[in-house]
Amino acid sequence: MSSAGMIVHFGPAHPAAHGVLRCMLVVQGEWVLSSIISLGLLHRGTERLMELRTAEQSVAYMDRLDYVSMIANELCYVQCYERLLHIATGYRHAIARVMLVESTRIQNHLLNIACHAGDVGCLVALLWLFEDREALYDVVSTWCGARMHASCIIPGGLRSSTVDAYLDVLLEHAHTMNMRLDSMLSSVLLHRVWCTRLASVGVVLSSARHTGSSGVLMRCAGTTWDIRVVAQDSIYDTLPITITAGTHADSMDRAIIRILEMMVAVSIMAMICTIGIRTIDTAGTHATSASLHNVVHAFMGAALVSSVYTHSIESPKGELMVTMQWVSGLCWRSRIRPADLVHVLLLQQLCIGTCLSDVVMLVGTVDIVFGAVDM
Repeated sequence: MSSAGMIVHFGPAHPAAHGVLRCMLVVQGEWVLSSIISLGLLHRGTERLMELRTAEQSVAYMDRLDYVSMIANELCYVQCYERLLHIATGYRHAIARVMLVESTRIQNHLLNIACHAGDVGCLVALLWLFEDREALYDVVSTWCGARMHASCIIPGGLRSSTVDAYLDVLLEHAHTMNMRLDSMLSSVLLHRVWCTRLASVGVVLSSARHTGSSGVLMRCAGTTWDIRVVAQDSIYDTLPITITAGTHADSMDRAIIRILEMMVAVSIMAMICTIGIRTIDTAGTHATSASLHNVVHAFMGAALVSSVYTHSIESPKGELMVTMQWVSGLCWRSRIRPADLVHVLLLQQLCIGTCLSDVVMLVGTVDIVFGAVDM
């Protein structure tokens, strides 16, 4: 130990570090003076695995990146491919995609708040919120046949069709979740212990917009930026979307913003369900089963010329960006820029001036999944 402080290694063996986060903290007593974060302990090579494959084959790899908000990853990759080919998605398919992505957004925020509450010590919220996540998983499995790795979004539409029972269950669950979110906001997040633990901790500076942060970490600093509204992607331009922004840019603001975003997602799902879409045709099933010639073409894919395209969407964690280069109908190179990759590096600034016990809480409030960080 020197006069400048003592070096403490937080992770990767610590459970709160997910087993793959290595953080070197310089502490003086209980206070953190500086931090250095090392990544790459979980290198999955997803970008390399997606090379020399068709778009239909690569969609399943997107599920394995951010496995908490998997359908949002699929949507970004497929929309990038569709923009490259100038494929127009039908209105019914666009509605179904928005429903699935918004349900994924709720799943992501529920898991983040539940695990964040567990890190703080509130086990009631941890057990309570997982009930809603299980109900949403049941709805997704009814639609896609899989709970996590759905692989349901394909170029041009969806892989499977919907049924009337799915929309009925979705409406019922949205109504129940609205009441539970109001109760959780008043009884859990506004509890004096929770507020004391989170308030004025992990403040994002006003210069955070120049660090590449997005999503909740940017909006908690007062910036009203949402790609769904700014880019008017899909059918979001026809839906009233409220952008929630914070004022103090601390951990408390980020938790409240995620609760409000879940309420907005529930209202979007309710509005979509009341439109009355009851049948969504499966893309390409009738044509490919007509003859052997059509079956061969379905497996060959589209013959793309050499071209490069970049697309981004508002994923639950922030701005997800996909860049792909196609040569001779195959993906020659692909680059994925997840939002939590930048956010985990922002922890180096958020940890300064906090206690050692606050570092565990800050890892949860940033909302990271290392399957996407170490892609």
